[in-house]
Amino acid sequence: MWVAHEHGLAMFKVKETTVPGVGKKYELYLTKNRSIAVVIQSGGRRQVLSRDDPDDDYEKLFDLTDTQARTLGLFLVGAYYQPVAARLSEESARGEHIEWYAVTEDSPVLDTYTDKSDIEKRTGVKVLGVERDEEIDSVPGDEFNFAAGDRLMAIGTDEAHEKLNALLQDV
Repeated sequence: MWVAHEHGLAMFKVKETTVPGVGKKYELYLTKNRSIAVVIQSGGRRQVLSRDDPDDDYEKLFDLTDTQARTLGLFLVGAYYQPVAARLSEESARGEHIEWYAVTEDSPVLDTYTDKSDIEKRTGVKVLGVERDEEIDSVPGDEFNFAAGDRLMAIGTDEAHEKLNALLQDV
């Protein structure tokens, strides 16, 4: 059974499966290709798995007891600390939100997509600013060229952010 699970403004595609004699498995699709799975065993233990391609098998990351899983959950929902970035992820009326990205040394934006306007045209995001060497360039010009170590702030829809993420990682 497939369900769209919505909590606040975040939306995940979640697949729930009964595993006979074991418990339940929940697959959370983080992107088009990347997903994590949590197997909740009848006795309370949790197994956390990950895969980067839907055609691959899941790889086990770790096991947790019921108490460990509940404690980890408190950290994940921000019960102890709510980062500033979480407040920036609120959506606009058009479904746009802000995310930060890192430009790495092997990122294709350094060779293939040379300036800000090209990246905006290819992905649909709007680059709002770039942090470089602890300085922030607010709304850099169309000719702005990225460098390794840059952190860029972009606004766009989920689809636009997926395109930018894929472009930065050459997926």
